[in-house]
Amino acid sequence: MAASEENSALFPIFILTIMALPLVPYTIVKLCRAVSKKAKVIHCQCAKCSHSGKYRKSIFRRVSNVSTCSNLTLVVLWVIMIFLVYYIKSVSQEIQIFEPFSILGLEPGASDSEIKKAYRRLSVQYHPDKNPDPEAHKYFVEYIAKAYQALTDPISRENFEKYGHPDGRQGFQMGIALPQFLLDIDGASGGILLLWIVGVCILLPLVIAVIYLSRSSKYTGNYVMHQTLSAYYYFMKPSLAPSKVIEVFTKAAEYMEIPVRRTDDEPLQKLFMSVRSELNLDLKNIKQEQAKFWKQHPAIVKTELLIQAQLTRESAALSPALLGDYKRMLELAPRLLEELLKMALIPRTAQGHGWLRPAVGVVELSQCIIQAVPLSARKATGGSSEGIASFLQLPHFSEAIVKKIARKKVRTFQDLRDMTMEDRAQLLTQTAGFLLSKYKILRWYWK
Repeated sequence: MAASEENSALFPIFILTIMALPLVPYTIVKLCRAVSKKAKVIHCQCAKCSHSGKYRKSIFRRVSNVSTCSNLTLVVLWVIMIFLVYYIKSVSQEIQIFEPFSILGLEPGASDSEIKKAYRRLSVQYHPDKNPDPEAHKYFVEYIAKAYQALTDPISRENFEKYGHPDGRQGFQMGIALPQFLLDIDGASGGILLLWIVGVCILLPLVIAVIYLSRSSKYTGNYVMHQTLSAYYYFMKPSLAPSKVIEVFTKAAEYMEIPVRRTDDEPLQKLFMSVRSELNLDLKNIKQEQAKFWKQHPAIVKTELLIQAQLTRESAALSPALLGDYKRMLELAPRLLEELLKMALIPRTAQGHGWLRPAVGVVELSQCIIQAVPLSARKATGGSSEGIASFLQLPHFSEAIVKKIARKKVRTFQDLRDMTMEDRAQLLTQTAGFLLSKYKILRWYWK
């Protein structure tokens, strides 16, 4: 095999191997996650809601969920790999190992008369005097003539049968998985080869190490940025009310990295109108309060509105772009809340105690995010110290329903649970106006 041919075949194999090492495991993991991932139900599953199509995803949203940047990149990389496999296969077919017997169309160990007969037959077909085709002339000179010479000369034939080559024992050869133009040391490519070696063997590992160290230095052991911990420590106060904890929580540096796009302005405005009552705005100066809210850092505004979308269960109305940011916000929330709680519990008194009030606020915010219940629902009401949060976790319950059953002196979840099945059915169907299908769903919660 010629050196240039060998290198031209090895370089695509090298590139294919480098691509396949991370790409194949990543694709398998991604497919396994896609298969095992179950769609989360965030709305009512009764027959009426299912047939209404209210919560049915549009074709545009389904396509948007599939055609993400990572999925498109994955497809492009697989297309490149398939092209490399096809190219390697075609190059391998072009490269032919020098095999005299097969070139002459004979079986190994053929006699001299058979060799001469085969040579004459092929000469009639490929000899330049018989066939003017340049390719035929090239094949005759490089293969047929050399094969005949190797088999008719006693020494050459003996060497071939012993060592597999007419010239005798050959040294061990290794190809270099680089394109041929980089191996032309005597030409202008010598500098390119040097740059290749320096770039791949020295600079690339160095850059990767610098990027890894610079990023890892930003984070603590819990994968929370040091900048976030500094902000939490600075804004944490002993008098921090539970309703104000969310304002400290949204100042995490991780949330500052969530992109703020111009196309998000209109969806965020609509979301603001939906959750405005939960933003602790002073109703007496509502215009000034709204202007003050929008003057905050855009990332803080976006994060707080996305959190309120979770608390008020308005996430189904988010645009595809905001839905991705919303999922990222929820993904970061558990460890950020954990660090925020640690900041509240840092010993700050002579007795080594932390601050109780902000710690309780962090716990309540964590519960509300998990339960998808507004913070205002936890405010104490007439007979309940936990507000109406327990009721809102039941399907089909709203503040209006809770007010209706409160008139029947059912003010806590325990009061509703302690009722008999008949009294509870009468209360929910007649007083609350529940349909029979909705009540059947609720019956599962009493079992």
